[in-house]
Formats: sequence, structure tokens, C-alpha cells
Amino acid sequence: MLYNNTVAVLGAGSELGQLIAQKIAGNYPLLLMDNNTEKLRKLMQLIADNHPKAEIEMVDCSKNASWEADSIIIAAEYAEEQESIAIKINEVTTCKTVIQIKQASSDIAGLQAILPYSKFISVDWANTTAIVEGNDETSLSITGEIVHLCGLKPIFKKSLI
Repeated sequence: MLYNNTVAVLGAGSELGQLIAQKIAGNYPLLLMDNNTEKLRKLMQLIADNHPKAEIEMVDCSKNASWEADSIIIAAEYAEEQESIAIKINEVTTCKTVIQIKQASSDIAGLQAILPYSKFISVDWANTTAIVEGNDETSLSITGEIVHLCGLKPIFKKSLI
């Protein structure tokens, strides 16, 4: 199934960012952003090889990528990077789905306070499941589809304020 929903993957060079981008590339148009342009070039080539019809674009600014996207995935590996991205994109995420990806074993804090006007979703990513937490039904559905495309079972918790 193809969607028109453009997805920005911020931190696309991280392990999880690369995995997500590769898995959803055939279903969503992608805007990929990472500070490591060499990793992005390799990722874009890999996606192009596996999904020749995929719509992918490398973007050099997280704010521009977020402005253009319908949904935003923050997949940077470290808490400081995620927080820095959230601060940069804050003013362009109003009413947009923002998905924070964290390893289930990590101690990365949620970014909801930095992005109060977005439809914020938190995803604790594990080996076979992902705990998806948020309040917006449409954003939960989009996130569940992305998690499922990545081969994980989404477990939904509707408890964020």
C-alpha cells in the first residue's frame, strides 16, 4: 500500500534510522537528514538499489525536512542529538506527527515538553516489539504502520499527556 504521507527521518544515519528508512522507503516518500553525509549517501544508494521507485531526498537541515514532511521521525542515537533536533524543529512541528525512536534499553528522556504543539509519539524499540505511546489516534495509526513495516509488533499505550 502506498501513502502520500511524506516522512522525514532525522538521524537517518543511526542504526535505527537506517533500518527504518530502508523498511519504509517503498511505502512513503522520504526526506533523510543526518550530520554524517557519507552515511546518508550510502543509505540512499542502498535504498535506490532495493527500491528503485522509492521517492527519497537527502536534506541538509532538520528544520527544512520537518517543514516539508507530514510526519517526522527522530531516530538519532544519543539523547543530546535528539534534544538538539527537537529544539531546532520546534517551531515547524505544530499539528504534525513527531515520532521519537528510542532503544527500549536506553535512558533517553521523552521530547514531548520540547515539542508541545506536535502530535507526539514515543516508541521504545526492542528486538521483536515496540511500545508505542501517545494520544493522537491518527498518529498512533501511522506509527503502528511504520513499526509493522519494520518487522516489529506494535504494543500501544495511550497515556501521554
